[in-house]
Amino acid sequence: GRLTGDPDVLEYYKNDHAKKPIRIIDLNLCQQVDAGLTFNKKEFENSYIFDINTIDRIFYLVADSEEEMNKWVRCICDICGFNPTEEGSHFVT
Repeated sequence: GRLTGDPDVLEYYKNDHAKKPIRIIDLNLCQQVDAGLTFNKKEFENSYIFDINTIDRIFYLVADSEEEMNKWVRCICDICGFNPTEEGSHFVT
């Protein structure tokens, strides 16, 4: 994914050369962001997974590092006006 000129949406593409996004995530519909998720699938071992929980669905994203995941989560939370809860990895309005 990458942030576009519109600060309220996140677009994701098939690859860096694609001109049209696969989907646009409207961050105005975001209800919650979770960081540091784990899945019981081998391909996601040691992955840095976070989610964007919207009114319609939950989007799961994978970052290359914990630092990158935290940067994405902070940016999304700033845009959505979220604050961290006591657990430190769960963000809501």
